[in-house]
Amino acid sequence: MLSSNEVAIKRIEFDATHSWNGYCYQGKIALIVVIDYIINYIKDTEDIAEYKIEFEYLEDFSIIKNKKYLQIHQVKSYGPESLSSYKDAVWLLLGKSVYENYETVKKSYLHTADIINSASGIIDNNKSLKTVLTSYTKPSSSKSTTQKSPLELYDYIEERNLLDEAFEKFSLYQYSDGNVFCSLLDVEKKVKEKIIEYYNFIGKEQELRDKGILTKYVECAYVSLLGIIDKHVNERHYNRQNDVEYFNKEINFIEIVKVLNKEYEKLPIEYYVFYLKDKVMDNFNRYYIQQKQLVQEIYEVQANDQESIIEGKRLESGLDKVLDLIKYTYTEFKDEEFLLFCHKINPHVRVNFNNDLFSISELVNSNFLHYPWFESLVDFHENIKNQEFLININNHHYLASTIVHPFPEPTSTHSTFYRQQMNAKIEASISNIAVNILENKEIYKELYKIDNIITGNINKPLKDYVHKTTTFKEYKNEEAQHHIMDIKNINLIDINECKVRREKHGKC
Repeated sequence: MLSSNEVAIKRIEFDATHSWNGYCYQGKIALIVVIDYIINYIKDTEDIAEYKIEFEYLEDFSIIKNKKYLQIHQVKSYGPESLSSYKDAVWLLLGKSVYENYETVKKSYLHTADIINSASGIIDNNKSLKTVLTSYTKPSSSKSTTQKSPLELYDYIEERNLLDEAFEKFSLYQYSDGNVFCSLLDVEKKVKEKIIEYYNFIGKEQELRDKGILTKYVECAYVSLLGIIDKHVNERHYNRQNDVEYFNKEINFIEIVKVLNKEYEKLPIEYYVFYLKDKVMDNFNRYYIQQKQLVQEIYEVQANDQESIIEGKRLESGLDKVLDLIKYTYTEFKDEEFLLFCHKINPHVRVNFNNDLFSISELVNSNFLHYPWFESLVDFHENIKNQEFLININNHHYLASTIVHPFPEPTSTHSTFYRQQMNAKIEASISNIAVNILENKEIYKELYKIDNIITGNINKPLKDYVHKTTTFKEYKNEEAQHHIMDIKNINLIDINECKVRREKHGKC
């Protein structure tokens, strides 16, 4: 390790926990690498305790044995880009792999989410990468007084004639499918495939297949592995915020193996939290990417339309704010708070964890998360006043929800019989949603804070359905039955109607 004097001068490690999200690409790539390492390099289970994975210090993540670095990994989640976009990252890896005090590093890897391009063609091997990289100008310098820049590490290599040695250690990481990249949308699938490979490695895969529970075990192990990383990053985030002098930067491989070897018959509450966090962030990542692509198209196709450009910038601002809010729930919400948060945005969904392990998926329905929940938050982002995700308009609190009924609205072109039939289905669906909200004990206290619930396509006051609920029939009067209604009359409001009212009257 570097001495205290060397650290004081300038170092090559860094710590960026505050900007890293364990449920995004980097954490999942790390899981693939660790399981790969366990399968390919650790033959004796007694040796596992000697191995650790370190996050966000020497590199994005590193493999360590007995406090010595064996591998360093840098992860980039760019779309299709030229090698020039990766130039600084590669020189950092090359320099660190041969830097004094880190001679134990055997391999340095670059992970990318898409293929790397260049004027000479696709970059998919070391030879082509080295040829193109060394034809570029020198990498970037920096004004940092604590961290070595790509240029300084480039000079370090040049002065000591270490280029060939650095490239012998360097590789683009190759995944099981033979590709040297792993897309954002494929990374979850690849982690699960790697878990199955591990089960095969220890002789457990066929047994799980025969019992028909392989899929369940893979899903549970996957979510629980993400949970380990989540807990680790949150603890580091907390310690850094509170200026704790020492905080652990490593996860022992033993923790990973324990999760992989666990019998998943009964799951702890942490499992549900990890599962929900992963699904919420995964869905938002997909939504974020789609919307960012839309914004880019607006900038390119409608570059001269000032109104469209303004709307594009507003959309970008909304996406970034909502991303920050969702990240906040990961680092600040305790398990119980996050579960309550999921119940609140799905006030019409009642889940019994004890009776159905996978009914929790109802709280993270992809379609309804994208619309109306993400849509509402992004559109009304300027009115979100706190980390409770409540939208404040004219001192009225609006809750963005996942509520939407599944039937298309009939039009005047349809027959009278069809319109009557469809309207009856719509009313029955809305009635069921309203009754579920009124009987959902999980969110009673939360509803005290709310005036309106934003939905995908419903405009109805909840009080219209009080008489249909049954939970509190033993009470003699309606007020006692539904104490929510003692506080305020909550309305379900269509997101589009809400937008129209805001634009017309400055309020919903």
